[in-house]
Amino acid sequence: METVPGNVKIGSALGFIGGVVCIISMALFFEAEESAVLDMGVYMLIAVMFFALAGGFTKNGPWSWEVLLLMTFLTIGIVVSSAVLGAVDPYAGAILVLIGILIVIGLSMRSSKTWANRMRF
Repeated sequence: METVPGNVKIGSALGFIGGVVCIISMALFFEAEESAVLDMGVYMLIAVMFFALAGGFTKNGPWSWEVLLLMTFLTIGIVVSSAVLGAVDPYAGAILVLIGILIVIGLSMRSSKTWANRMRF
């Protein structure tokens, strides 16, 4: 049985925490307006992307290391652009970007790249 590197477990946990933080932020910053549906949709999109990142770190996950890195940068880009456009609270956006950066740091380690390429398919 193959042991899972610690940074892979941390990356999965950070993806899950990012999704939970996004759902909590959606509940905290809800405003009953006509544009609330758009803002809540953006929060849900970001939450789904973080949960997908958490699933990408599983043993038989659907993505290779390169796709995991691409999805992480895509998630960070969506968080930054939606925070700049005002759809996401700036403080929640800063926390989510920090979580995304920590996932990138965990993915940058050699053991996570080796493990991800060996465990796929």
